[in-house]
Amino acid sequence: MKHIFELGDDVAYQAWKREKLAHYPSALADLVVEISDPLALTVQERGALLSRCAKSNMALFCLSHPEKLRENPLPALTAQLGLREWDRNLGAGEEGLSALTPGGSAYDPFAHYIPYRAAAIGWHTDGYYNPADHQVQSLCLYCERPAHEGGENALLDHELVYMQLRDRHPEWLATLMEPDVMTIPARLDEQGQVARPERTGPVFSVTAQGALHARFTNRRKSIRWRGDEATQQAVEGLRQLLQSSSYLFLGRLEAGWGLVSHNVLHTRNAFSDPADGPVRVLYRARFFDRLPAA
Repeated sequence: MKHIFELGDDVAYQAWKREKLAHYPSALADLVVEISDPLALTVQERGALLSRCAKSNMALFCLSHPEKLRENPLPALTAQLGLREWDRNLGAGEEGLSALTPGGSAYDPFAHYIPYRAAAIGWHTDGYYNPADHQVQSLCLYCERPAHEGGENALLDHELVYMQLRDRHPEWLATLMEPDVMTIPARLDEQGQVARPERTGPVFSVTAQGALHARFTNRRKSIRWRGDEATQQAVEGLRQLLQSSSYLFLGRLEAGWGLVSHNVLHTRNAFSDPADGPVRVLYRARFFDRLPAA
């Protein structure tokens, strides 16, 4: 059985495309759901988050009274949405949360990695270096305290990127779906031993359940693209599309705001905090499972 995202069934694809674009969110505000108590979502709140994710692969939440919280709301909120399979990576604490603040990695050697610095981060999906059977399907964020300046995110639904490629340059898309197109070199530890082996895979793939998954980083280092001309054209075309897409959302998570998503493509602007003042604190949770249908 062919899935909609596998090339070849144009009738099914066109029907999906019409449904996807119908009433697609046109502004960041369309993604926002106000939450009264993240530890006890109402049926309406849960449904609103899931329906937005079903439509655009992402939703934003805004807590009515974040100052009343005595614990990080992300574990309880994501559990209520049906996410169970945590990616407890090295940078995360025992509970699975990563503190995306300068020096916030739970694993000291990662402290200089870019998520734990104030530098800008280009287009990427989380966990693009993970093995094929442990891809990050869901990415969730919660902002406890925003940066003094900067830290905005651009968000882009990977299904719309797929759509634009399929409509304009299907040969590029076919290349980006090949299993050997993108390789992340092995990571070595401080002793020069292999801490994470080399990972090779596609940019776009289809899960066993028929969902579209994206695996991408716009980094020029610590990545190796297949060397043929078709791959070089496809990657450059994808990069240009990411810079010019009319479907991206741009905004900043403020205190009490968060993101629930199917690991959409995203960026982060550089940020800064005063040397003697409070620093940005944003938490990340990654999951190997996807959100259930609305």
